[in-house]
Amino acid sequence: MGVHDARPLGVRDILGLTVKVAERVLQTRSAGQALSTNELEAVVKAAEFLQEHNMPWPAVVTEVIDILIAQMKTVREESGQTKA
Repeated sequence: MGVHDARPLGVRDILGLTVKVAERVLQTRSAGQALSTNELEAVVKAAEFLQEHNMPWPAVVTEVIDILIAQMKTVREESGQTKA
């Protein structure tokens, strides 16, 4: 299959890729390694895309988004404590 034979990605393709990236993020996290900003951004952008197309998020995507939200809250709390 040549470059010109490639078809555009559909919502189901994006869904499958999103699951793979989210699973990789969770594996990286469970190994105690630093999370890739690019991978995290990819999951967030793909989640937004899925939401815009009325596709429910798979559990693994929801888990990654929940982790990001928790980390953001922690950073905000820590920055608030340093200002006091």
